[in-house]
Amino acid sequence: MDSVTEQLQQVRTGNYRTITRRPAAWHRLAVLGALMLAALTFNTAENLPVGLLKLISEDLRVSLSAIGLLVTGYGVTVAIASVPIAHVVRAVPRRHVLTGLLTALVMSSLVAALAPSYWLLLVARLLTALAQALFWAVMGPVAVGLFAPKIRGRVIGALSVAGSLALVFGVPAGTWLGQQSSWQVPIAMLAALGLVYLVTIAVLLPTSRPEEEPAAYATSPDAWRFGTVLAAGALSATGAFTGYTYIVTFLGDVSGFSPTRSAPCSWFSVSRAWPG
Repeated sequence: MDSVTEQLQQVRTGNYRTITRRPAAWHRLAVLGALMLAALTFNTAENLPVGLLKLISEDLRVSLSAIGLLVTGYGVTVAIASVPIAHVVRAVPRRHVLTGLLTALVMSSLVAALAPSYWLLLVARLLTALAQALFWAVMGPVAVGLFAPKIRGRVIGALSVAGSLALVFGVPAGTWLGQQSSWQVPIAMLAALGLVYLVTIAVLLPTSRPEEEPAAYATSPDAWRFGTVLAAGALSATGAFTGYTYIVTFLGDVSGFSPTRSAPCSWFSVSRAWPG
């Protein structure tokens, strides 16, 4: 193919589609790194109130169960909104989608950090949840589409590890930071980190429509196996996070650990389960 034509034409169901050439290697790695860290940030934002239950409860003068709803409401919103939102934006270029989602993460985290009331904090959390619902739906196809098929499994593994690190590193670190300062500080830090990923993806990720991406279509989709994996994942996540939501409170009220030791203990308990 000569240098004038940098696009490939191929036929799918009788229609021609345009697939753009992959960006430079360092662009791909930078975008993958930004997506990994964004996954870490979103998951940390989702579960951070777990370690800050008492701090937020005392500052906003609401019950621990009400603060627990900041996590429960977030998770329910992600579960319910993911598929409908993904359907609505299915034709929007993924670069535009991801920059919009990361902008929502930055803005909602700032609102949450500055929230003077419980209800404003809850609204900000739900806005972050809506962004995360779509982020997980589009992040994987975008990331694997940047790389050759033979290494896409490793790309998915890297994204999964990054998301899991939120419980092993992100939440305990945010809990410790909140105990040393205030609960607003770690949330504001998430906004600052999100801004870095936003700029990286906005600058380096090429603009392409979803159907033009190399990973847009599976080679042999299986609806039954997909449904089985989806159901198993939903049940596993529900059980794990139901217990995890109140782990810091349990360590303090039942086990008798001081607030300064609760964060390391929660990190240890989750980190032992994470390798599995």
